Amino acid sequence: MGQPVPKPEPPTPEADRLVRLVLSGDTQAFAGIVRLYESDVWRIAAALVRDWTATESLVQQTFVDAYAHLHRYQLGTDFGAWVRTLARNRLRKEIRTLSRAEQRLAVYREQLAERLRADEPPRDDSDVYLAALRECRAALPSDEAALLRLRYERGLSFEAIAARNGTTPAAVQRAVSRIRFRLRACIEGQLERP
Repeated sequence: MGQPVPKPEPPTPEADRLVRLVLSGDTQAFAGIVRLYESDVWRIAAALVRDWTATESLVQQTFVDAYAHLHRYQLGTDFGAWVRTLARNRLRKEIRTLSRAEQRLAVYREQLAERLRADEPPRDDSDVYLAALRECRAALPSDEAALLRLRYERGLSFEAIAARNGTTPAAVQRAVSRIRFRLRACIEGQLERP
């Protein structure tokens, strides 16, 4: 009889060791997983996103996903491949979310334009509306102005903004709604002035 065939080493023994530690309750060991694979995930995100802040957010969210689904990783397989798949899936989800946000923004702009046209006699005073909007936006506190820029200029989803600001998507949505309501009231007030 020949020599027993040695059992092959898992493709990622250090990752598997760290996964075991995390699953057994040592949550601090997850930092070691991040150190091992952060550059791989960063390369995937940066190659497709091309924006440093969005890339950083995507990398962070990928590791949040990895931590939340760590129990699904099959020990003895390639952890690097698993986490890279999570990164690609997260990227696809963010792209779908941004696309839906852009569609909602286009609908919102059209609805706002229709409301403004319905409230005023027909005339071409779009410059007046834009001037009122600029003045009202300039009067916003800096944190509210930043929130509007993230949502409407950068097209980030409520979820993405919440992740950046350490809050919930529902809280972001309520804040944006309140700001929009105040902006509309401000614009109407500006337009009523003689």
